[in-house]
Amino acid sequence: MSPWPSPRGQTSGLARAGSDGSGRKAGTPAAARPAEAATGGLSPAVDPAPEDSIRQHSRSFTFASRLLPVAQRAAVQRLYAWCRWCDDGVDHAETPETAASFLDSAATDLRLIKAGRLPTATESRWLADLVREHQLPVAAAEALLLGMRSDLTPAVGLSEDDLRRYCFRVAGAVGVLMCPILGLRDRRFLPHAAALGMGMQLTNIARDVAEDWERSRCYLPVAWTGGIRPGGPPPSAQNVCAGVRKLLDLADGYYAAGESGIAALDRPCRLAVRTAARVYHAIGTTIRRRSFRVWDRLARVSTGGKLWLFAGAVLTPVMVWSTARPSAAAERALAAAAECLREHGVKS
Repeated sequence: MSPWPSPRGQTSGLARAGSDGSGRKAGTPAAARPAEAATGGLSPAVDPAPEDSIRQHSRSFTFASRLLPVAQRAAVQRLYAWCRWCDDGVDHAETPETAASFLDSAATDLRLIKAGRLPTATESRWLADLVREHQLPVAAAEALLLGMRSDLTPAVGLSEDDLRRYCFRVAGAVGVLMCPILGLRDRRFLPHAAALGMGMQLTNIARDVAEDWERSRCYLPVAWTGGIRPGGPPPSAQNVCAGVRKLLDLADGYYAAGESGIAALDRPCRLAVRTAARVYHAIGTTIRRRSFRVWDRLARVSTGGKLWLFAGAVLTPVMVWSTARPSAAAERALAAAAECLREHGVKS
């Protein structure tokens, strides 16, 4: 028996709804403001506040970002707001064509930023300021837009390599963009940052399998699930659970890889990153405790649970990264992240 009904027939990632507090949409996003509709969302009538974006869309990251020093927190909020603006510009577009036009305009803004010129959108200007102040790698921002563009077509029939590439583009690249803000000076640790973002995205996918299925999307590699894919026969609960289990097993290696590089960040920023990683990892733990049943209710971490994880992060001894030996799973994750960096032109 299938754990959920057949897909609704929607074949793109557009107009996804929901408010899980960890990155999905809620309320009226910047890219959907009426004054911007005619220009692809690139000319806001009223400048939004970066801190409003992270507060509205992500309880988990809001919780962790409060642990950052004030200067880094403000910069992270601006980066998050740009990423969210890009995501919403695709997800809330009325048609795939409108979404593609938005991404074309956002990509044009990135080219202007690379050339040292002023971009059009308010959110792009925030990014331009960050690139100028912190030397953010624009290639990572371009990778993020590639990930957003891939959401214009059905996510069906993915391989494990496709999954890794997608996770790097939509989340690992964000980890790379955050590194200069958080004080990473040794670029050899960029794969660790990419791996942490990829682990978080794998957790997102595990949590949202049912929601994605209802929108004719499935990010579980077909080889893991006996070939389930939207448009085919309804999946069995056994096959879904098998795919989610493998997804979370894979994520564990990426989290381990990410945590092993946290000590390379500025000391005042480490606690926030470690807490964010553990809160997200705990979502996967919740799914495991439910025997990988992701169709009953959305997995969350309570406020009390977050405080407990924060306390654990505080008490974690600071390891000397140069002597720490990663596990085999973490080494595989680092190698995959490093390959994604090379593929997308980000130097490490």
